[in-house]
Amino acid sequence: MSTRSQLPGDPSDLHLRITYDDDLWDTPQADTLERWNVAVLHRRRVHDADQEPTTTSSCTTAECSSCTVEDAAVGSMTFYRIHLDRGRNAYWAMEEESEELYETAQVLLDPETGSFTSEVSELLEYVGSALLVMDRVTLDPAWRGHGLAAYSAAR
Repeated sequence: MSTRSQLPGDPSDLHLRITYDDDLWDTPQADTLERWNVAVLHRRRVHDADQEPTTTSSCTTAECSSCTVEDAAVGSMTFYRIHLDRGRNAYWAMEEESEELYETAQVLLDPETGSFTSEVSELLEYVGSALLVMDRVTLDPAWRGHGLAAYSAAR
């Protein structure tokens, strides 16, 4: 009989910090691609008695003056916003950025126009002029196996 491992903390204390750093600004695809990084953080209380951290179970009240709140990174996600209507041809910009984005472009976009293929356009309702692609989701090993990566990505 298999048993699930215990999580290292309360999953309701997980939250996301989204950052956008224009680190593609000096590349040919700068107007077409935006990279968004998301940190998956676990907010936890840390009890510090005489500079030796212990669990918060050492606290007698929720307002314990020896407790501090800290955010520990337990995972990350990377998203790309692809602008189909500005800058370079989105298909080729995705090809130059990474193999994974290129594979996505091959399925969704016309290499000549950089827009959705006619087959994809027929399947989708109007989605605007940008495409959001989830490139990568990672969680620390202790947090895996509980569906939290999918949950975090959906949020």
